[in-house]
Amino acid sequence: MAAAFLPWEKWLGRLLHTVAITIQRLLYRMRRRRLLARSSGWPETEGTVQSVQWDSSLPREEIGYSFTTRRGDQSGYHWLWFDSPNERQPHVGDKIMVRYDETKPEESVFLRVC
Repeated sequence: MAAAFLPWEKWLGRLLHTVAITIQRLLYRMRRRRLLARSSGWPETEGTVQSVQWDSSLPREEIGYSFTTRRGDQSGYHWLWFDSPNERQPHVGDKIMVRYDETKPEESVFLRVC
């Protein structure tokens, strides 16, 4: 059985969704700034995009990547928000730059598409 919403209920739903996305994006940017600052001394290496998954509930994609360290192959992921239409969207197989913690190479930070 489908629910029938009144016009004001649809409007309120769109408003709440927009507010939720704005808050999530703001929190993501704050966490990303802290992570970039914390990782500033970590070594950088080239990695490869392994997967790109679109998040249908939010305007973002999950970028799965892999890279190699002295301890072996590692992997990570990064949420890429659709902030700027000018920003190049990575595709599977693209080369990227990442930083990783030498003591815990499973901790890494996506930097940019090469």
